Formats: sequence, C-alpha cells, structure tokens
Amino acid sequence: MNSKRSAGLALMIGAATAMTPAAQAQDFAADLEKEQTGDLDPLVVQGEETPVKVGDVQVKADELENTIATDLNDVFKSTPGVTVNGGRAQAQQVFINGLESNLSNVTIDGAVQGNISHHTGPLSIEPELIKQVNVFTGAGNALEGLGALNGSLQFETKNAFDLIKEGKEYYGLTKGTYFSNGEGYRLSQTFAARLGEDWALMISGGFTDRDDYEDGNGDTVDLTEYSSENILLKLSGRLDGGHSLDIGFEHLNSDTFAYDRLNVTEDFLTASGRPTGVLQRNDIGRDSFTVNYGYDPGNNPWINLKANTYYTAQDYSRETTGDSAQLETFGFSIRNTSEFSEVFSSTYGVDVKSTESDVTSSSYGVTNANEEEFSYGFFMQNDWQIHRMFALSFGGRFDVYDFEDIAGTQLDSSEFSPNVSLAFKPVEELTFTAGYAEAYRGVGIREAFFPTVKPAGLDGENADTFKITAAYERDGFFADASYFDQSIENYIYPVGGAASYGDVTNDGYEARAGYQKDGYVFSLSVTDNSPEVEGYDYPDDIGMVVAGRQWIAQASYSPEDTGITFGGNIEYREDVEEVAFGSFPAVAGKESYVLVNAFVRWDVEQVEGLSLTLNVDNLFDEQYQDHTIFTSSGFASPGREFRVGASYEF
Repeated sequence: MNSKRSAGLALMIGAATAMTPAAQAQDFAADLEKEQTGDLDPLVVQGEETPVKVGDVQVKADELENTIATDLNDVFKSTPGVTVNGGRAQAQQVFINGLESNLSNVTIDGAVQGNISHHTGPLSIEPELIKQVNVFTGAGNALEGLGALNGSLQFETKNAFDLIKEGKEYYGLTKGTYFSNGEGYRLSQTFAARLGEDWALMISGGFTDRDDYEDGNGDTVDLTEYSSENILLKLSGRLDGGHSLDIGFEHLNSDTFAYDRLNVTEDFLTASGRPTGVLQRNDIGRDSFTVNYGYDPGNNPWINLKANTYYTAQDYSRETTGDSAQLETFGFSIRNTSEFSEVFSSTYGVDVKSTESDVTSSSYGVTNANEEEFSYGFFMQNDWQIHRMFALSFGGRFDVYDFEDIAGTQLDSSEFSPNVSLAFKPVEELTFTAGYAEAYRGVGIREAFFPTVKPAGLDGENADTFKITAAYERDGFFADASYFDQSIENYIYPVGGAASYGDVTNDGYEARAGYQKDGYVFSLSVTDNSPEVEGYDYPDDIGMVVAGRQWIAQASYSPEDTGITFGGNIEYREDVEEVAFGSFPAVAGKESYVLVNAFVRWDVEQVEGLSLTLNVDNLFDEQYQDHTIFTSSGFASPGREFRVGASYEF
C-alpha cells in the first residue's frame, strides 16, 4: 500500500444522513451497523413495505408498482446519483455517480453478475419481482464484497413469505399492462402457497412484447422492438430456532433484432465508415440458482450467521453469424456477526468466486477463447458505540486474485483494503459522519465478448473514497447533504481489460430536502459528479460518463380511505459541454432536457384485490437523449408513453 493511500486513513470529521421517524426509535448503534462504513449513503429502491435504512435516498415503498416499472431506467429514474442510459432495453447500462456498474460488486439474491459486452446491458432483472435494491457508492466497508471499487449494487427478489398475508394459505397475482409507445403488452402470473407451517413456494412468470417506440419528435426509432420472458421459482423456509432458507431459480431471456452494436445506431455507423455487421436476432439471457441461509438463534449474541451459494450463467448470442459469449460464475459467502458487548460487535467471514468466460466471434476473429478467474477474500467489520454521541466503525478485507487469460498467461495478486468512519450525533435530529475506505480488484475478466492477451506485468486496481455527510430530520421535514472524493489507481480499460489507462478521479455532491406527513410526500434533490481519467483526451468514455448536474423534484399524495395515490416527478438534467476528439466522436456534448412523469393508482375498494394504474412518462413529449457516452451515436430516448395496468390479488 503506498503512502498516499495509507495517509488517507486519518479520520476526518463530517456528517451523515437524516433519520426517518421509524428510525428514530432504533438504537443508534444498530443504525451505525446499517450505515456501512465509508460508503456514500446507500440508495434504496423498494418494491414493497419493508424497513429502510437510516437516511437513504429512497423511492416510496410502492413506487415500482405506481410507475409500472418495466426496465432499469424505470427502476432508477427517481434515484439521484444513478443514471441509466436510454435506447433499447437490452443495451441499458447503470452508472453510479458517473461510474459504470461494472466497477461495483453487482449481485442478485447474492449471485454475482458479470459483464458480457460493453454494447449490451450487463444486468438482466425483472422489475416486477424486485423486493429491494441497495446501492452503496464508492469504495466501501469490508462487507461490500470482492472487487467493489465503486461499492455494490444489491438486488433482492421477492419470496413467498413476502406475498402471503398473515393467516392466509396462498396468494395469487394476475397482472396485465398495455404500452402506448412501442405498442405492446406485458402479462404475468404469480402464485405462492404455504407448504405446512414452515415452508412456502412461489412461482412467477411473465412475457413482454413491444414494437419500435417513437421519440419526442414522433419519429420511429428503428430496431427497438423486443420480446422477453422470465420465470422465478423460490422455495422458502422459516424454521424454529432462528433458521431461514431460500432456494431460488431464475430464468430471463430477451431477444431483439440488431446490428453488432446494440447501443449504436445504423446511421452513425454508416456515416462514420464503421461496419454495421449483420442485422440479425440477438439473444441475451441469464439463468441463476441461489441458496441463501440464515441462522439467528436470538438468545446467543455470538451467532448471527448468513451464508449463500450461487451459480449464474449469462449468455449473449447472434443467430445468423453464430457469435456467442457465455459467462459462468459460481461462488459462496459466509459471514457471522458476534456481539462482544452491548456497545461492540464484529462481522467477519469469507467470499469466494470462480468465473469462466467462453466466446466464439467470427466477426472479430476469435474462436473458442477462454478466460478463467478465481478470487477470494477474508473480511472483518467492527462497530463500536464509543459514547452516546459517538460511534466508530472500522475494518478491512484481504483479497486474492488468480487469473488466466486466453494465451495461458497467469496473473496473481493480493492486497489488504482498510476502512474507518466516525459518526457524531449531538442531538436526536442531527447526525454527522466522516469516512474513508479502500477497495482492490485484481486483474481478471472485464468483458466476456472481447477477451485479450494480458501483459505479464499488469497490476490490479486500487480505489479509495473519502466522504462527509450532514443530515437533519424532525416532524416530517428532512434534509441531508454529502460530499465525496474518490479515485481509482491503475484503472484498467474495460474493453479487453489488457491495459491501464492511468488514474480515475471523481468528486461530487448530493443534497436533498423534503417533507413527509399525513399522506403527503415532497422532495427536491440535486446531485453532480465529474469522473475523468487523468491525461486521457475524452471527457468521458467506456466505464464512466459525465452526465451533468441533475435536479429531481418529486411529490405524491394518498388521500385517506380512498385507495388512490397520485403523484409524479420532474427531472432537469443540465447540459454538458464537450468537444468531439479525433476519429471517435462518441462524445459531442449533451443537451439539457426536462422530463415530467405522472401516475395515478387506484386500489378499488368495491372489488377486493383489484388495482388500476395509469402512468405517463415524458408527459410533454420532450425530444432528448439520456446523457451517456454514446450521445452522438446512440438511440434517441422515448417520447410520451402511456402505460395502463391492471392487477388482481387473490
């Protein structure tokens, strides 16, 4: 560890997040344990009524239902600091504070997700099945997992116990949605049933079919039609003695017609002299098998065990040319929390992951290329309530990476990553924190579809993040602000992962204020960040994006005893001044835009279990492009879209 990174361990005073009314009743030490050392405040998007972490930037518990979320853009469109590029659903990529999610540890029910191709989306998830999403930004605490240079993105799907109401033996949900823009539909069916006192089973499936959508000018955006299917099966047990078990299988597949680059238009390729490739059917899919076990006896402060194991197979194939890439990941993690006293606890354990990629690509002259990566890490995170007003969290992890490239070159590395944070709470309504954390990712598989020979001396990447935050909450009013400064040393360019592009630097801020009481919710947030690679000519490029300052205003109201909720949000994205460079004009400036979205949901009292939803995205038909690195070459974003949904619970 170099002196610069070691010096960063000096503790600095700062500030933390606001408390929700429910959180004020909690013990402060428990709050700190949830705080996650050294992270920027985690963002939580919830699909149902579950406890939320203190001070999280959050979407309402039923937000995903209210807006009939159908893709990643819908999931995160009200979440400050998270940007999802536009265009076809199969090419959507998530950027967290300007850095792509491939720099984070991304998991779905604990199963680690990899990156197939930078021209396709790395994430396959069905929003309808999401229970909760946690986004921890920046190099984080020891619990964030392997390779968490920019924190972690954690998806959790629903299980039968989340759906079956107390005293009931079964649950059913039938849903249908109509889309006006890119005329299409989605149908889904979910069943859940108790299998005795301790076990329950959930089965869910859905199918979506959509045509090409129109942009804000009313022009059809060619090659944006697609169809998709998903299946989720989960067997869950809640057993005596504090044991819990969830065994899940998930299948997703989406197909669309496209040229070689799913996120680049044909017109741009032709005008710039690049080959388009063959127009053909492209399939993107994922199959995952997960087992999650928990043991909390309740009367033993030394044991609170969580363990999971998983197998994930991600696939990308082109029907005509036969190009294909597969990314298989197997792994497990075990962690236990021990309370040594009322004021001190430790969480410790091990992560293990094995990943293998196979690619056949006649378009790029690659035949049956294979890369293998094996990594593991030991970690410990400690939480210490020093005083009524002070709490300290500190820990670290030691990670080891073994990698073999397509030529048989072996690259091994290991490193220790520490973290520390201090929280100061002078009064119940006000909290201050400061934190510093480091993370390490060794040389490994960066992108399955573009394997390369790695130089023998290539080193891994080191990240560090310093954060300060301040927050206040009282009588329904809340306000918080944070500032972060992060860097990634020896950033490895993600396409091929064969060369270092120098150091990434990124700093930014986020501020939020609002009011929540008596069915009313109002909030206004602003966020900005500026990632860059020192000495590199492009203002942004693959792996990061300068998206510009973002303002989000949100409001909703639920009149008592009506079953109706209505609201919406306004997003204003400021412009970004950039100059195209050389022969690769992927960056050509980004124009500002304003989006207005609205929804109304009615839980029909006269028909128990029936809910009707109307959602309008881009109400005023704004012509725009989401701010991504492919602004000059990517697809225009959709114009106004009505979504009409009906669901029936039984």
